[in-house]
Amino acid sequence: MKVVGVIGGPKTDGNTYKLVRAVLDGALEAGHTVVTWRLRDVFIGQIGYFEEKVLFPLDDFDKMQPDLESMGALVLGAPIWYGHVDTRTFNFINRTYYYSKYYNEENAEKWPSAQPVNIISYGRTEPDAYDGVLDWLDGVWSGYGMKKSINLAAPDTSNNPVESNKELLKQAKEIGRNL
Repeated sequence: MKVVGVIGGPKTDGNTYKLVRAVLDGALEAGHTVVTWRLRDVFIGQIGYFEEKVLFPLDDFDKMQPDLESMGALVLGAPIWYGHVDTRTFNFINRTYYYSKYYNEENAEKWPSAQPVNIISYGRTEPDAYDGVLDWLDGVWSGYGMKKSINLAAPDTSNNPVESNKELLKQAKEIGRNL
């Protein structure tokens, strides 16, 4: 199975990256093929709307499409900024509208019924502080006919970086092994 990792946020080696990487490492150990997309390294533009038409930007989303259309699992990692996913991740999610049945039935058939894994990292200490964001992500993926999301939240990463939380990293790797 192909597991596609999509990593939001601007940091090269940040908390979100480390958690997504742990899931992908577990998937590799289980014998899956892994593809990683770092949103900081591609340009994902904003969708426009003019004269009753959806306008897709000229961006790098088309480079990602073959991997997205052939995935068996999607591992999406996003830092939480101001109460929601970072802007790179938000643009990526909006850009998947290309596969929405409301936009185009033919395109919708190209999006696989894959297993979504949503990973969020944030500075607040409450483990359930952004359960609403995870519910929103699950709703997005459900709208594309994907399976029920597997979620992993990493609170308090400002004071407790992911690399110091061995149990969380172990949990992430186990998610990847069980895909």
